[in-house]
Amino acid sequence: MLLRIRFLYLVAILGGPIHFVSSFIPSSQKVLNHPPYEGHNELYIPDLSHPVPSKIPFEFDREKHFYQRYVNGSENGFVRRSSCPAVNALANRGFVNRDGRNITWEELAQASRDVWNFGDDNIALVLGPTFASHGWPETMDLDYLADDEVQHKVNCPASPTRNERELGDNVNINMTLLETFLNFTKDNETLTVEDMAEHHHLRHNQCLEDNPYFRFGNADAVCSLAQYANAIAVLGRIGPNGLSTVYVDELRTFYLEEDIPVGYARREMPYYSVEANCYIDRMAHHIGFQPIRPWPPNDDDGRDVEPTNAEYEA
Repeated sequence: MLLRIRFLYLVAILGGPIHFVSSFIPSSQKVLNHPPYEGHNELYIPDLSHPVPSKIPFEFDREKHFYQRYVNGSENGFVRRSSCPAVNALANRGFVNRDGRNITWEELAQASRDVWNFGDDNIALVLGPTFASHGWPETMDLDYLADDEVQHKVNCPASPTRNERELGDNVNINMTLLETFLNFTKDNETLTVEDMAEHHHLRHNQCLEDNPYFRFGNADAVCSLAQYANAIAVLGRIGPNGLSTVYVDELRTFYLEEDIPVGYARREMPYYSVEANCYIDRMAHHIGFQPIRPWPPNDDDGRDVEPTNAEYEA
């Protein structure tokens, strides 16, 4: 038994096949029974002349990846889109099928790596529950990321710019919510992490009041705050607020046009969940609570872990 454990350890650390190692793991502890991916994030390898990862201008074939925006239900209901502007931008630029249909795990995963340098773990956190909730199809449509099957798993309550699923169209943008979000800037130019936390708290309280089905357990809180964290990590760059400065004009392009902003610079270091949780916890701390991980039993019992009165308001 000891030799078997040592062998499996060696296979794991030497980069052996994930599916081989996972075959010895109890099914109840598997995240993905049959990993459907082949690609991975490229490594960032520092050297003496460039020891710290930064962001570099993102160059791509603009003739091949021309911009053509659709909303969910365009073309007599044929086109599919998600509630995520980053995913929709990939379709609007043709990094995945422009109609938003019949997209494989690996196609969406690789496009997310190529354009946004989204980390493999963050990709699995989104695509794993999406494919599992729909019975592990060979392909998915983009609206799978926002339908009833993925509520409180991938599609989160208290979205910055989308309606609650129970209250109407939760896929296409709500312009009133977008303008409210952008108006949380304090310098008319940028949004800080704390600005985003304060806007999230407004959305939490609005949804609590308006949605009779609202629940906000620890998983919901992390999922909701992650929407802001992702925008900070992908769009943030050096500026007056440090390395994670997000500019209002770029955020408007990202959400309203669902496009890659002009001047966008891609991360050299992949955006992994460790970094996401740093932003999430910073925003939660500003509001006055701490999400519990791993999720406690009965986290989906209707509880609300976020206080209605924030600490920054005191």
